[in-house]
Amino acid sequence: MRIKATKMDGCGNSFLVVDEMNTPLAGFDRSAIAKALANQHDTDGILYVDVDQSEKMPSMKIFDCDGTEETMCGNGLRCATRYFRDTYVAYDNFSIVTGDGRKEVSVINDLTEVDLGVVRDYRQISDHMYFVFTGVPHIVVTGSEITLEHARIMGKSLREDRSLCAWVGHPEGVNVNFIWRDQEGIAVRTFEVGVEDVTLSCGTGSAASAFVATQVFGISLPVITHSLGGRLRISEIGGHLSIRGQTRYQGKVIGFVNTVYSKPIFPVDHRHHQHYW
Repeated sequence: MRIKATKMDGCGNSFLVVDEMNTPLAGFDRSAIAKALANQHDTDGILYVDVDQSEKMPSMKIFDCDGTEETMCGNGLRCATRYFRDTYVAYDNFSIVTGDGRKEVSVINDLTEVDLGVVRDYRQISDHMYFVFTGVPHIVVTGSEITLEHARIMGKSLREDRSLCAWVGHPEGVNVNFIWRDQEGIAVRTFEVGVEDVTLSCGTGSAASAFVATQVFGISLPVITHSLGGRLRISEIGGHLSIRGQTRYQGKVIGFVNTVYSKPIFPVDHRHHQHYW
């Protein structure tokens, strides 16, 4: 099976965008496809973009490179925003349906901004550890600057701590962010579930980190976060957190996977559809 995709990144967080309006995958195992494509093209995740039939608007599904489907991905949503605007959508402000609900998104010149919604389930775990849900679950550890290797070791340990994950209500695992103050705002290092490593950037993690920083460090939104991949601006709009930053096209790619079905479904509708909003 030959699949065309567009490689993009948001603040260094890399994705393959698979356009299901051109390549319908109903009945196919998107998890297996995601694992194959991510392995071939060294990317953090796969974005399947389509039109939501009930809402009649753009939609996005995000799968990590290990094939796990996530409810949300901040930088992935920003890449999907840019892709929809450049390919199908005729205006700068619109909505995208995600696993975490409908999200309002915007294109502002060369930047994209997405509304992640309200912060949920914020709580303090220990003196320097906090939990917050910003579309996916995040642990935020406050302190001083740490090395990448230390973030990798500690992040893996906390992500695999079954008692901690169960206590915050996410036995499947949590993402782990390490933050400290810098001259412009905060620095962030995120160990991501599904990638199982420290990534160059994480949009929902940066938002969670910025929120915790307002509670712990006494700073106000907007907050500039610095990750290995660059900077994001985290703001509050009507009680919702938003993230703004650059996205970038890296080019067109082709992936090859064995034909995989989640179960036999016949017939599969492979008619070509064009949607414009």
